[in-house]
Amino acid sequence: MIKDEKLLGMFLAGLGIFIISFDALLVKLANTDASTITFYRGLFMGISMLIVWKFSTKKIYKPINKTEKNVFILIVILSAMGTSLFVFSVKYTIPANTVVFLATSSFFAAIFTFFIIREKLQTSTLAAIVISFIGVFIVFGGSFSIGGNLLGDMLGILLALVMGLELTLLRKYPHFPHMLIISLSGFLTAFAMFMFSEVNYMVSLESFSWLLVMGLLQMPLAMYLIFIATKYITSAEVSLFSTIETTMAPLWLWIFLHEIPPKMTLIGGFIVILAILVNALPKIIKKNYSS
Repeated sequence: MIKDEKLLGMFLAGLGIFIISFDALLVKLANTDASTITFYRGLFMGISMLIVWKFSTKKIYKPINKTEKNVFILIVILSAMGTSLFVFSVKYTIPANTVVFLATSSFFAAIFTFFIIREKLQTSTLAAIVISFIGVFIVFGGSFSIGGNLLGDMLGILLALVMGLELTLLRKYPHFPHMLIISLSGFLTAFAMFMFSEVNYMVSLESFSWLLVMGLLQMPLAMYLIFIATKYITSAEVSLFSTIETTMAPLWLWIFLHEIPPKMTLIGGFIVILAILVNALPKIIKKNYSS
């Protein structure tokens, strides 16, 4: 029974991250400016995740104290920043670069965990952090050589930092309703774009269709599958599947849009994937042998 549940968890995690791997492609297919994509992406995610959350639970979430309330608000803000940073990074640099940088968020989370939760960093995690940043520097080097991508790359690194802090806070407060956080962050993202950016509300029917797919179907379904997966397998096992996005996102861009990632991006991405394996595999093997 335990093995069957573990297999189910791996299947759900793999499927969820496989669906997320289409994210960069959908941003490109939307074929409009970053502010407009971010607005509609946030709005549709907010609506769809609110509906899913309302149907999946009858509980009304109330923070138990002021500190928890402030942390909850901070996580919502960080999640909104992550949604915006991903879109703007993809629009300003090579999408494959953004995916590589995003893959390092688990290592930033490990660093934040050391300072916030006071969890000791394991040797394998420290080695993985060093290896991953070597990969990041290689990708940066490629951007300098082809020019015009530095802003998007910096946004990608900031995205990884934001996601790392968000993951750490969610780990410290595991009882927070994840779907409600995603919904509120979606609405916050849309509101921020409405207030502080020029949004083109009159997009083409084709662009609007891709925005609908992204906000109403792709992201909510992927996040729901990943949340369910954490009931059956550990976070280390879930993180192992993040290699799917790092490898598949550039492949979708090549298949559908004929975008070939630069050699330096491919090399850096391979090194980041290696770092994820260095970090996750020893923990999974140890857990399997001890069980």
